[in-house]
Amino acid sequence: MSSMNRRSFIAKTSLGAGAVLGLPALPSLAAPKKDKWQCIHNTNTMQTIISLTGLHTPVTVLQIADTHISCDNESDREYEQYSARMNTAFLRPKHYKTGEPTTTMACFKDMMQMAKQEKVDLVALVGDIVNYPSATAVEFVRSTVEAAGIPHIYTAGNHDWHYEGMQGSSDELRRNWCEKRLKPLYAGKHMFYSSDIIGGINMVTIDNSTYQVNEEQLSFFHDQIKRPEPVALFVHIPLYMQSMRMCCGHPEWGAGSDKNYEIERRERWPAAGNQASTVAFVKEVMTAKKLTGVFAGHWHQYYSISQCQVNQHLALPGFNGQYRMIRFQPFV
Repeated sequence: MSSMNRRSFIAKTSLGAGAVLGLPALPSLAAPKKDKWQCIHNTNTMQTIISLTGLHTPVTVLQIADTHISCDNESDREYEQYSARMNTAFLRPKHYKTGEPTTTMACFKDMMQMAKQEKVDLVALVGDIVNYPSATAVEFVRSTVEAAGIPHIYTAGNHDWHYEGMQGSSDELRRNWCEKRLKPLYAGKHMFYSSDIIGGINMVTIDNSTYQVNEEQLSFFHDQIKRPEPVALFVHIPLYMQSMRMCCGHPEWGAGSDKNYEIERRERWPAAGNQASTVAFVKEVMTAKKLTGVFAGHWHQYYSISQCQVNQHLALPGFNGQYRMIRFQPFV
């Protein structure tokens, strides 16, 4: 075979059988596509490590949910008819580590001390921090967090603003008590949504404590995911993913599935079900390009789930000293 013929034969056979037969190249032979942005989760009951592309230095967040603090004094007495049931809840929980009786206030102080020792970059208070909008409980939380000297974010839970049996819709009562009592916990930020850039990560809160997200909140979140920074989303009530029980955006949410409205003495969820903005919000979260994760509470249990490449982690309850430590680290 001449040298020219050899070159021709090699050129043809090196294309592979598909090319010789006029078929497309096999996918396994094609060069793999490299994802420009990587987000890898490694999680357990109380710690989540997230490796991120583009992160230059580690960022640590202490997530606290469901501390359910009550510490009423004389100034709260006028609301006793609305606070009686929840005031007796979680009075003497057993500490998760020692098994010994403790108090919600002692556990909260211990977590703030741990935050200082760990030198966390942010404390994320993710709802049901107080049992109801008691002035003394809110002041205790505010002063304890402020004394730690660490930046914090806060979003309300369904108990934070709720006085059981008080007349009014959930939206009206939430707006009233968030403004009247919970406002010091927001540190000057918007009550129903916020954004803080910490170490190059956009820490976003959305208040979904009524199980719903309104159009204004949806628009805010849409603006955040268009920004260049990766987003960490903090909510109180978990967002619906396949197989999950009742949560924000669940397709069966509504009057027929509301089991607790009588004991909690509140308005029943509407028969019409979810608002269109809530459904759109959950969909937007599930398709967000640079979402590092969703961090929630409410269920008082450890739960981690993934759908559409979105990871969601629920924190264990803080009333007995539990928490979630979220450690963002550069992707190597």
